[in-house]
Amino acid sequence: MYQLNYYSKSQPGLSLEHLDNILETAVSVNAKKSISGCLIYHNNSFVQILEGEKKDVLEIFEKIKTDDRHHSIHLLWENHVDKRYFKKWDMAYYKPNDQFATQFVDNLLLLSAFSEKSSGSLMSFWGHVRRVLESGSKQELENV
Repeated sequence: MYQLNYYSKSQPGLSLEHLDNILETAVSVNAKKSISGCLIYHNNSFVQILEGEKKDVLEIFEKIKTDDRHHSIHLLWENHVDKRYFKKWDMAYYKPNDQFATQFVDNLLLLSAFSEKSSGSLMSFWGHVRRVLESGSKQELENV
């Protein structure tokens, strides 16, 4: 099993339609390739961890790097692991104008604090998730 995680910034003006398209494509492609993981989008930033067969994960990451809906893509960590850590995960997603966005972010912060961090990739992923979620104020989140 192989894990990879990255961080990127969204292009200015990324719409809800773009986010929906990203989600729809990711769910479809990941299912076909038995890729699991988690994608977080907040404050114009993406943090994603992918896990699966190395060639499949690297192939998807190459496609992600050419996606013009984001830029400044930084590979944070990659390594082999003994098992899947996100095997039952679909995408965690909410529309940014959702009235429960603040609660969603607070719950993700709690999840990041209590989630397993037995690999460098997991530590890197959850650490970057926390940084992205803690950037900006709650008022900015509520006004997205």
